[in-house]
Amino acid sequence: MGETQLLFWKPTIKRHQEELTIVLDYYNKTKDYFSNIEEESKEYGNKLFREYPGGEDTDTASVAEWAQEESVEMYLSLLTMKSNHLLMTISLLYHTWEQQLIRFTINELSHDLTFIKKALEFKEVQTIFRLHGINIPDTISWTKIRELKFLTNTIKHGNGESADKLRKIRPDFFRSDLSGDSFDTLELHGAVLLNGHTLRVTEKDLEAYVSAVTSFWDEMPERAYCDVDTLLREAEK
Repeated sequence: MGETQLLFWKPTIKRHQEELTIVLDYYNKTKDYFSNIEEESKEYGNKLFREYPGGEDTDTASVAEWAQEESVEMYLSLLTMKSNHLLMTISLLYHTWEQQLIRFTINELSHDLTFIKKALEFKEVQTIFRLHGINIPDTISWTKIRELKFLTNTIKHGNGESADKLRKIRPDFFRSDLSGDSFDTLELHGAVLLNGHTLRVTEKDLEAYVSAVTSFWDEMPERAYCDVDTLLREAEK
C-alpha cells in the first residue's frame, strides 16, 4: 500500500518554535504585575487602618493588629498568585508542545491515509514517530522535556506517580531549605496551586524548558517514512 511520510518542513518547524517562544514572551510581559507584592501588601494594610470607620471608643491598637494580619494574608495570596503564574506558564508550555506534536502527526498522516481521528494521545504520537524511525526518548532534548512533563502533571495532580519521578531527578523542587536540613514541601502543603511555597521552581527552569522544546524540533530529520501496512497493524492493536 506504499508509505506514509512525516515531512518536517522548515517553515512549519519555525512556526512551532515561534509559538513556543511566545509562551516565554507572554510570561516576561506579565510577570511585572507581581514584582512589588511586599509593598502592595503593606499599602493594603495601611489603607485598611486609615479607612477603618472607628469612633471615640475604637481600640486603635486592635485595629492596627487586624490591619497587619490582613496585610499578611494579602501578601500570602499575592505570593501564591505569583508562584501560580510561573507554574501555569510552564504547564501552558508543555501542553503547547504536546498539542503541536499531535496536530503535526494528524496532518501528516492525513496526506496518505483517510485519517478519521481528530485527536491522539501523546503515547500514540510516540508510537507513530517510532514506526517512522524516530524514537522521541532518544532525542537530546527529551531528558528536559520528560522533566517538564512530570512537573506539569505534578502541578495539576499534586502527589502521585509523576511527583515521585520528579523528586528523583529534581529533589531541589521539593526542599524547603537547600542546605539539606529540610522537609518535603509538597508533602507539607499537599496541593501545588494552593500555596506559593510548595515547589521551588524558578524562571530559569522555565527558560530551560523553552530551550528544550524548541530544540526538539531542530533534532527532527527532514523526512521520515513508515510502511502503511505496518502502521495500520499497529493502529489495530
